[in-house]
This record gives sequence, structure tokens and C-alpha cells, in this order.
Amino acid sequence: MKEIICKLFDKYKIFLKYIFSAGLSFVIDLVLFSIFSLLLKQYIDAYAIILSTFFARAISSFINYLLNGNMVFRSNNKAVENVTLVKYYILVVVQMCVSSLSVYFIYLLTNINETLIKIPVDVLIFIVNYFVQKKFIFVRKDNYEKV
Repeated sequence: MKEIICKLFDKYKIFLKYIFSAGLSFVIDLVLFSIFSLLLKQYIDAYAIILSTFFARAISSFINYLLNGNMVFRSNNKAVENVTLVKYYILVVVQMCVSSLSVYFIYLLTNINETLIKIPVDVLIFIVNYFVQKKFIFVRKDNYEKV
């Protein structure tokens, strides 16, 4: 039984680490989004969701990049580290646009609390991001040389 558990863990350890990294980043992002949203809504109600998403994601994405590069995918190719950073932040900008616009339009249609809308929207983005980061961003040196 122990051997089966070890094999399963080895098989899924990258994904489990990603869940931890993304989960921690998600909590940071959600807390910051809620704080920024509360503060900005007083001054710029119409665009508070978009700006809150931007500020929260700017902070949480940096933490996520460090965790994913060093702990999850262990990108070991220093020659492509700058390219990795650029590709990662292109993904961040895309996900930020998708998240903020989705939350904004769903909020306009439903008037449901924006933080409650953000949770399922970002969960869907999380799933897509795992595959994008694994296949295209944090490419291991041994995989990179085969390309």
C-alpha cells in the first residue's frame, strides 16, 4: 500500500505542488482583490473591479512566479530564465484581462458580490494555467533541448 501511495505521489507531485503554489497565490490574490475593491469602490465604482484585479494580480503573480519556478516546475535552464519571465508575464496579462473582464461583466449582469464571482472564474483560469506553464513556460532543460 505504501509503495502504491509513493508511486501515485511521484506521478502527481508536480501537480500537487502546483495546487499548493496556486492555492497560496490565489488566497493572496483574493485577499488583496477584496481589499483593493473595497477601497477603490468608494472612489471609482465603475472600474474598481478591473483596477483591483490588476493590483492584486501584480503582487500575487510575482509570488506565484517565484514558487512555480523554484518549487513546482524547478526550471533548471538558466539560459532561458529571462524568456521564462517574459512568457510568464504574458500569461499573467492574458489571465488578468480574462479574469477582470469576466468578473466585471458577470457583476454587471448579476450584481452578485465581485469576490464571489472571482472565485469560480479564477478556478477555471487556474486549470488552464497549469498546462500552459508546464508545457510552454517552465520548460526543463532536458525537455528544452529536445524541442
